[in-house]
Amino acid sequence: MDLVLGPFCDANIEEFDSATLDRLEALMDEEDPPLLKWVMRQEEPPAHVDRDFLDRVVSDHQARIEQ
Repeated sequence: MDLVLGPFCDANIEEFDSATLDRLEALMDEEDPPLLKWVMRQEEPPAHVDRDFLDRVVSDHQARIEQ
C-alpha cells in the first residue's frame, strides 16, 4: 500500500487540514490486504470505511498509473 498511499500523501498532504489528516489516518489503520482489494475495486469496503476519502485515494492512484 506504500506505492498507493505514499504518492497520494506526497502530492496532497500539505493541503490537508486536521480533519482530513484524521481521515487519512483512519484509512491507514486498515489492514493492507483488504485495503488493496478496495483500491483495486476487487471488493467493496465495509460500511465503517470513509468511502469518499477512499475514492479520492483511488482516483489519485488511477491517474498516476494512466500517465
